[in-house]
Amino acid sequence: MSDNTIVKAVAGTCVTFSFILVGNAITQSFMTVPALLVDFPAPNSPQHADRARLLGRQWPLCWTVGNQFFRPISSLGFLGYAYAGYAVYNEGIRARSDWKMFAVAAVMHLTTIVHSAVNMQPLNDKLEALAGRSSGKELGEAENIARKWASWNRLRLVTPFIAGSLALWQSVI
Repeated sequence: MSDNTIVKAVAGTCVTFSFILVGNAITQSFMTVPALLVDFPAPNSPQHADRARLLGRQWPLCWTVGNQFFRPISSLGFLGYAYAGYAVYNEGIRARSDWKMFAVAAVMHLTTIVHSAVNMQPLNDKLEALAGRSSGKELGEAENIARKWASWNRLRLVTPFIAGSLALWQSVI
């Protein structure tokens, strides 16, 4: 690791960010979505439309925190890891760690950001639309959309875990 206190602080903060993101992804994929889908009625059930609309009304409460808190820390994690990698790279042969690990950590956070925008946001929009702007067909797919969201969210568990683990390894060396 660099002897520069600023680089150490930035890398340490980014490791913290990474594992906060991991914890959030675990909570959302394995606790929040399953709790919302407990006893979800079958699509042919008379209660299905009401329950799907309730899911649509509840969903903004679930992803608003992600947009307001987790998106910025993922972005700051990307920038911090990129900075740490650059700073260690500039140390040249004096560096006691490999800048490439910080670069991979930055790419992992960038992957999380792009995945969230490209794959997750459309699912968030579909889930929120269930509250009132959806057709009967879309209401029938409510549970599947939520399960797909939870499944795709696992990538947001894996990428920060890899990033944090690599950076932590480099910080300890």
